[in-house]
Amino acid sequence: MVWFVLNEQRLLFAFAAIWTPFRGDRGTKSQPVPGPHEVYGFLTTSPNAVVEPIHPKAMPVILTTDEERDVWMRAPGC
Repeated sequence: MVWFVLNEQRLLFAFAAIWTPFRGDRGTKSQPVPGPHEVYGFLTTSPNAVVEPIHPKAMPVILTTDEERDVWMRAPGC
C-alpha cells in the first residue's frame, strides 16, 4: 500500500469524480441486485512523476485548491 499526501501540512485533497444513474443489475452473477443504482467513477489523467513509478497508466484528477473544488462542484452538468 502507498499513502499519498500533498505535503506534511496538507494531508487531504479531493478527487474529481462523476455520479450517474445505472438501471441494470449490480453485484455478483450469483446474487445480482436490480437497479436503479447511483454509480460513480474517478476521472483520470496521465500520472505525475510521483505516481508514475507506482501506477504508470493513470492517476486520479486531484483537486488541490479551494478554487478548483469550487469550479468542479459548480460546473453545469452535461
